[in-house]
Amino acid sequence: MQKIKSAALALPALLLAGCAAALPAANTATIETAAAAAPQTLKVYTSASLAPAAQAYAEAQGVALTMTDEAASADLLLTDHAPGGSLLDVTSDTLLAAAAARAGITENANALPLGRSLYGYWARADVLNALLGDGAAAALQTANWEEWSDFVETLSAWMAEPKAATVTLSGTDYTLPDARPGSLTATGVFAAPLDRASGYTAALLAADGTYTADALTGPLNGVYSAVTLEWDNMAADGGEGIFRRAKLTDLLAEYGADTCNGLVLVPFKCQLDDSDLTAEDYNAEGLLNYPVLADVGSIAINAGTSADGLKAAKSAALWLYSNGAGEDALTETLGVVTPWNTAAGTTAVTAMQVQQVGTGILPGVALDTAAADALTANELTLQDSEKHTKAERTAFVDGALAALGAE
Repeated sequence: MQKIKSAALALPALLLAGCAAALPAANTATIETAAAAAPQTLKVYTSASLAPAAQAYAEAQGVALTMTDEAASADLLLTDHAPGGSLLDVTSDTLLAAAAARAGITENANALPLGRSLYGYWARADVLNALLGDGAAAALQTANWEEWSDFVETLSAWMAEPKAATVTLSGTDYTLPDARPGSLTATGVFAAPLDRASGYTAALLAADGTYTADALTGPLNGVYSAVTLEWDNMAADGGEGIFRRAKLTDLLAEYGADTCNGLVLVPFKCQLDDSDLTAEDYNAEGLLNYPVLADVGSIAINAGTSADGLKAAKSAALWLYSNGAGEDALTETLGVVTPWNTAAGTTAVTAMQVQQVGTGILPGVALDTAAADALTANELTLQDSEKHTKAERTAFVDGALAALGAE
């Protein structure tokens, strides 16, 4: 398997403001002592996108895997965001502490990060080319907010009644065809997102990580515009969309690598301008045009699990962090950039991820499960909205502020 080390993933210094290097230098800490032989049973609480890693461990080590919907009863937790509850301090165990050091963690922590993955709107390259011609994906990636929102609304009307229509993207005109291409099976512009919480990265970066109403209100208004545009042009009844907001890890688990190899990425675009920013290291253009390298989640161990459960959970965590096949499960199966900055470039979509990270990304912002769930619930309140009033916008922003614990 091709491994791309951190030097290949470091971002060039000449990128525009807001696209500074997000990946730290590779940590050279290693796990000197081999983990104990894997036990025979393991109870896991996991999200759908991370389940393949647990399954890969079980298959490789001959472990009987039990999935549970109750986090408190599991030995091992694989969650999209930092979990709550009573969890083992990973630095309290010699082997787990060595694993934590590999991820750059040296102080008390109750979870090990699983890595990062590209986040934004994903679409089939062949569909975009059939709709707009060659170069459409690149033009969409750098389109400004006005161009993007006009394109979405024009495309939605075209899908209801196909006829030639011109849209402007990145300053260049493109013409939608006068008939529906055979490759287009979608029923709406957007499909329901697989991950909503990572969409708040640009807003939090714009606020310079300051969790106050003064810093976040402007950027969150920009998120509101993006979310309502999405809801207004969503495929009905859970139908297929041309674009789907997700992390690459979500898509690989949902569709498989073969399907994902035909995808391209467009950033999740929020209506921001420079007056919304308090951060000095970013500008509105960079926050609009670069995708996010989002945190994909973490590994945690329940503090109250049995001695056998603890042994089982430790073995699984150490296998992912210190075993070559375990690293393959992270980089190839899940499709992540690991916490120690390796990645797979063996498929078209993972090679594209490596290339994009080398070109420019926005660093993901870590959220705990409670905040992520609250942000998701807040977006869902807009689902059946028909009139986007000032009161609705204010309520959405207030809900997001509360979810983020803003002061």
